[in-house]
Amino acid sequence: MKAPLTIRDLVNLLYQNKEVIEILFGNKDSINKSEILARGDMSDEKLEKLVNYEIIHENNNVIGLDDRITTFIEEFLEIGEVTTSFITDNIRSLNENLKYYHIDVNPKFLRNIKRSLKKINSTTSREVMKLHKNIDDTYKNQDNYLIKLQELDKYKRKRDDIINLIMESEQIVSDAQGLFNTIIDAELNSIVLDLRYVLVRNRDYLNEIQAQIIDYINKIQHQAAIYKKIQRLKELKDYEELKYKTNFVDVVIGTRALMFQRRNPLKSKLSLDFLHTDHGYTITQKIAKKLHLLRNNHRKPAGKMVAGFDDNNLEESASLNIAGLVEKFLQSDSDLFQFVLNYNFPEKVGTLSLEKRISLYVGITIDYDNRLLISGKLGKMQYINEKKQKLQLGYAIIKPNKKAVK
Repeated sequence: MKAPLTIRDLVNLLYQNKEVIEILFGNKDSINKSEILARGDMSDEKLEKLVNYEIIHENNNVIGLDDRITTFIEEFLEIGEVTTSFITDNIRSLNENLKYYHIDVNPKFLRNIKRSLKKINSTTSREVMKLHKNIDDTYKNQDNYLIKLQELDKYKRKRDDIINLIMESEQIVSDAQGLFNTIIDAELNSIVLDLRYVLVRNRDYLNEIQAQIIDYINKIQHQAAIYKKIQRLKELKDYEELKYKTNFVDVVIGTRALMFQRRNPLKSKLSLDFLHTDHGYTITQKIAKKLHLLRNNHRKPAGKMVAGFDDNNLEESASLNIAGLVEKFLQSDSDLFQFVLNYNFPEKVGTLSLEKRISLYVGITIDYDNRLLISGKLGKMQYINEKKQKLQLGYAIIKPNKKAVK
């Protein structure tokens, strides 16, 4: 007889053998005992201990994770099969404790009512998310279309079951609202309001899932019909009857689908340098419009900067020795933005904000462009604005032009 297993023992066993448990959970069809024993972190004694405590099971030298451990992990990670019994059990518990509280106003029953309401909230949301994931997995990963149809039909019935349980939960909460109003408990009111909102949201989500299931079934049936036709064509082709018993050749000849057309690549004699000019940009826009290739056509080239756009910074710039700052930058190997951002200005200038340093960076770029080397690369910087929002700033990487004539 095995010794009783405490919570501490169970947690220690799971932690000490976490690598093996992860492998067994990922291989639900079980693996050979020799593969487990070949691992450096596993021995016969450890394996026998796990079997004795029913963490794993062994059958004909095949090792698998115990179903209770698998179910626990799947439920906690919300990746298992849809199980409406959890919702049903919580609804039953809620009904029982509501009756008990009517008979005896005991805080213990009130705690149980709160617990049941919370569990209905969490289990309903969890099962809805599992249902959506399983439907997607079935449609995308199941190869056999007959099994795929049966699986989707099964999930359709489970979707109906969850809808009925949601409606039952809403009815119970509605009938008990009078009792809830007599109980002065802020936590209970918050739990009830949150549950009402979650039930309505999940019901709407299940309606979307219903439409998705129907769409998947229609697609599968359409694909199955096409597949059957392809099989019939292949059969005729194998028996050399396709050309003589069908009009397949005539149909293909008369098809004007793009995939059957000869490709005529565009041969432009315009140079890339010309296409980067304003005139070249105008020509490419006209061609793209004619060929229906425009994307994001709401974007327009930036216009010219208005004269005096930087007048607000003139007074502050007067106190800065910008020429001296540029000379120091030209002697460095840094990029202009980082140089201006990290430069320690004299005390008489004071502390410059990020916005002012950006304005200084732009001004230097405009006024000293003949002494700068614009690489065409972009840098990025994360910063937090005055509203405590995390934003990303992009800037052009500009280096000193060592070859420029001073």
